[in-house]
Amino acid sequence: MRILFVAESVPGSRSLQRLEALRQLGHSVRFVPSTPEGHSCERAPSLAYRISYRLRVPFDLAGVNAALAGLDARQFDLALFDNARTVRRRTLQAMKAANPDLALVWISEDDMVNPRHLTRWLAAAIPQFDLWVTTKSFNAEPGEMPARGARRVLFVNNSYDPSLHRPLAINAGERARFGADISFVGTFEAPRAASLLRLARAGLTCRVWGNGWGGLVGAHPGLVVENKPVYGEDYVRVLCASKINLCFLRHFNRDRQTTRSIEIPACGAFMMHERSDEMAALLPSEYAAAYFGDDDELVAQCRRWLADDAGRAAVAAAGRARVRDLGLGHGEVLERVLAAAKSPS
Repeated sequence: MRILFVAESVPGSRSLQRLEALRQLGHSVRFVPSTPEGHSCERAPSLAYRISYRLRVPFDLAGVNAALAGLDARQFDLALFDNARTVRRRTLQAMKAANPDLALVWISEDDMVNPRHLTRWLAAAIPQFDLWVTTKSFNAEPGEMPARGARRVLFVNNSYDPSLHRPLAINAGERARFGADISFVGTFEAPRAASLLRLARAGLTCRVWGNGWGGLVGAHPGLVVENKPVYGEDYVRVLCASKINLCFLRHFNRDRQTTRSIEIPACGAFMMHERSDEMAALLPSEYAAAYFGDDDELVAQCRRWLADDAGRAAVAAAGRARVRDLGLGHGEVLERVLAAAKSPS
């Protein structure tokens, strides 16, 4: 297929992984970045941009709409918008007018009913999409995205990059540099901080990577705060070098699963996941992952599994086999998306 792919291009972006997956599937892909050159999640945006974002009318800093207006929509079979929240309704209307057969597809890993994510630009554009793809199963329910104008909604599970998310042999130096008894990779949130401190105060050693953790540096000797993100191969090294990898759900995002829910087991790493029925159906408890419901259970589960090297290895291997058997690689999931997009109903 001839695909127009509009997506974020920041370091560590899973959008870039999907771009490569589309090309590996043999499609001809034209990439239009929805983030400006040099943009980074680590660099604070300007005050004006923060205000525009809070008002849900963010600036189109990358010039997405102008870039799309300058393209001939007749050159493409499908346009895939990967979390490109600044696209305007009139832009999509013009593309469709130029090529009525062009399939317009939205995909996001966020809860798009949440006002934090649903810009006013995107809210107005929802009915223009031929297919709305979400990793939030509840967004497909009638009162969610369909009630906001989405004509067809497809739920898919989160996915992983098989070329990146795979088991790595870890040497002693890498284990010291990246590993820990218990690790977490992700942005600071107060509930996550409370859980990590609870583990540290229970005598367990934790290591945390990601943005926003500066306030916890030195908070407890059992909590090692790197206070920096980790991407790509180094992210995989953290997972493979750690005995237990935590996966928290973001409650403001109403998470039932996250990107790490699939990436961690894909790396053949042991995962301790905040409990949800959806995840337990994907990765059965005690077989392909371990689960916790509150901080007391988290402490107990970590103590249990840290004492069982063979059990952790068996669960990690079963988790990797499970995500592969479910066909959760980026390419496999994207093939389902493309098939649905070109289907008449």
